Amino acid sequence: MTDIAAGGERGEIKHAPAGTKERSLTTSLSTSSLAVLIAVVVGGLIMLFSGENPLTAYGAMLDGAFGSKFALGETLSRAAPLAIVGYGTAVALRAGLITIGAQGQVVAGAIGALLTAQFFETAPSSVAIPAAAIGGAIFGMAWVLIPALLRAYFSVNEILSTLLFTEFAALLIEYLLNNPLKPPTAITPQSDPYPDNGILGLVIDGTRFHTGIFAAVIIGLAFIWWVRSDRGFSYDLYGENPNLAQSLGISSNRVIINSLLISGATAGLVGWIQAAGLLQRVYVGIASDIGFFGLVVAFLGGATAGGVLVAALLFGALQAGGLAMQSSEGIPASLSDIIQALLLLGFSIRYAPQIIRLTRGVMANFTLVGRRRR
Repeated sequence: MTDIAAGGERGEIKHAPAGTKERSLTTSLSTSSLAVLIAVVVGGLIMLFSGENPLTAYGAMLDGAFGSKFALGETLSRAAPLAIVGYGTAVALRAGLITIGAQGQVVAGAIGALLTAQFFETAPSSVAIPAAAIGGAIFGMAWVLIPALLRAYFSVNEILSTLLFTEFAALLIEYLLNNPLKPPTAITPQSDPYPDNGILGLVIDGTRFHTGIFAAVIIGLAFIWWVRSDRGFSYDLYGENPNLAQSLGISSNRVIINSLLISGATAGLVGWIQAAGLLQRVYVGIASDIGFFGLVVAFLGGATAGGVLVAALLFGALQAGGLAMQSSEGIPASLSDIIQALLLLGFSIRYAPQIIRLTRGVMANFTLVGRRRR
């Protein structure tokens, strides 16, 4: 995994001695494999002491994650939203900001996508689908706009404000799905079915692999372009050294607002994907834990394109495999959560230097309420 301050280290990487990158990659792979191995062994011991057969459990988990086309589709359908949120969150992290409001932005995006799709219900799919995607992204951006402005102009800490708006989103969707958006015949809180012309079709029949998953690829490529662009470099510089960045003419307000809006847009897109592709209606729990896991994925991936993708696939496989393990073997899916926690701990230790560097950049800008930056 590359360092977070890729822009500031491009010269070092470019002029590194021959073989340095190969040795670094070998070391990274070996220590990462060791982290996985330790997590697997400790998880197996926990299963053993719980009266479960570790080999049976792990076999069921692997089969549930990769053993069939349905399993693979399930893994990808869970990993794609995590990757998209992770990429958006990574933009903010690289700028020295931490947003934990993706959960609420996913909810806002799902509502926005549904309302947009209902507005374009009679339009061709070629119009309705991109319109709903844009609607979801705009609602996600709108949900983070006030925290972004508060952070930029009044130095109100974005962690607190985005968390508060996540609670607002939970209250809003509960109200909407119990009142104006709830069908008269529905017993539980939910919306009407998603309009047919806006549904994201399946790529492989018999799975949950829908076309919305490809959005993760598009967002990932856009993230790579962003990191390598001059604008992305300026945001990295601001995250590493705000004073130096401002002395070079980089506007702190622009960096703060734009990076948080980007993170909101990606989370809003996930709300659209969940509503139009996976669930095909809106439920109270549509965001699940995607927003919070997306932050974990961004941190664990070091806010890099490859790291975010690998972390998202890992957690997607563990989630899909854990549910399959419970259904096929009767082994509690909570054991999968324990393994996820162990893997997270192992990788956190492995990538401690990168995470510390990332955290330092964020904490350098940390304030509850202070003077406005100019």
